[in-house]
Amino acid sequence: MSVLIFGASGQLGEALLASAEECQVQYVDVPRKVEVGDEASVMEVVKQHSPLWVINAAAMTNVDKAHTDVETAMSVNGLGAGNIASASASVGARFIQISTEAVFDGKTKSKYVENDACSPVSVYGVSKLAGEQLSRILCERSYILRTSWLYSGRRGMNFPTRLLSQLDSSSREVPVVTDVIGNPTPTGVLARAIFALVQNPPEYGTYHVCSRDSASKFEWATEIAATAGYDVGRIVGVKSDDYPTPAKRPRNVDLDASKFIATGVLSLPGWREAWASTSDA
Repeated sequence: MSVLIFGASGQLGEALLASAEECQVQYVDVPRKVEVGDEASVMEVVKQHSPLWVINAAAMTNVDKAHTDVETAMSVNGLGAGNIASASASVGARFIQISTEAVFDGKTKSKYVENDACSPVSVYGVSKLAGEQLSRILCERSYILRTSWLYSGRRGMNFPTRLLSQLDSSSREVPVVTDVIGNPTPTGVLARAIFALVQNPPEYGTYHVCSRDSASKFEWATEIAATAGYDVGRIVGVKSDDYPTPAKRPRNVDLDASKFIATGVLSLPGWREAWASTSDA
C-alpha cells in the first residue's frame, strides 16, 4: 500500500510519518520545496509516485496570519487542496483532506454534525472551506476529515506548548478564555485514525475526527497546568471580548464524531484521556 503525504514536516505530518511506520505502511513524504499552490509541481510529484492514497496535511494554520495574508491562505488551504485533489484523481488515488472546526460559525449550542451548514467567521475558515469544496469537486474518491484544536509536543506550535512556556517563564497569572469551546485533539490520535481509515476504508465523504467530547480553553488550560505540576490558580478565566485578536474564532464548536466512530475503524478518546496519554509520552 503506497501513501503520498503532503505537509510531512508539520506537526500532523510528523505524527503521520510515525504512524505509517508503526502500521508498516509504505509511504513517501513530499519535499517541503514542493508548493501545493503550484498546480504543475503538485501534478508532477503525484504522477511520479502514482500512489494508491494521497494525504494532504499541508496547511497555513496561523489563524491571525491568514487574516492579514489572504492570498497565501487561499493559495495553500484552498487552491492547494484543489491541486492535490485533482492530481490524486488523475492517477486514480484516494484522497484525504484535513479540515477544521473553523468552517463553522460557532453560534449553535448543539454538537455540529457533518452536514450542518458551514459559515466560517475568519479568512482561515473560509480558505479551509474552499479546500473542502474543491476536494469534493475535483476528486470523487475523497475523504474530508475535520478535526479540532490539534496539538502535539512541538514547543511553541500549539496551545499546550505555548501555555507551558508562559507558566515556565514567570510566576505570573495566565489569562485564558472561558467562552471558547472546542475538542482538543492530539496529532497522534488523528494520525492513527487516518491510517485506520486507509487500512479499512469506509464510504467516501466528510467525517469529524477529534476527541469525542469538548472543553473550554480555560478547562483545558487548568488540566494542562495540573498535569505539569503547576498551581492551577495561576490560570485566570477571562472573556474573549476582553482579549480581541486580529481574526475571529468561532465561540462554540463541539464536533460530533459519531459518524466516524460508527465506521468501527478506530475508537476515539475523550479529551482528558487524550491529553493524559499525550503528556505521559
